[in-house]
Formats: sequence, C-alpha cells, structure tokens
Amino acid sequence: MIHGYPNKVPAFLFKFWHKWKDWTAGCIAVTNDEIEEIYAAVKDGTPITIKP
Repeated sequence: MIHGYPNKVPAFLFKFWHKWKDWTAGCIAVTNDEIEEIYAAVKDGTPITIKP
C-alpha cells in the first residue's frame, strides 16, 4: 500500500517520530499532503509498479 501518516502521531511530531520507529509494515509511506495529491491524480485500481 501507499499511505500517509499514521493517525496516532501528530503531523508536527512525525518528522522526528518516523526516525525511531518503522511503522510502514512494508508499505510506501508519504506525507498526508502527498497522499492526497496521489489520490486525486490516480483512479482506484490503477496498477502501480515500484522499482528499487
């Protein structure tokens, strides 16, 4: 999955918190603003290829 910040962490603390805890469970994590931009630009069900 691609997702934004976890709800349990206030956005202003996130920039520090994510350095201490791996919270992604293998997902691609972006900022909440970035996920809103992606959601607006990509239709549900669109295949996404992630390359290293």
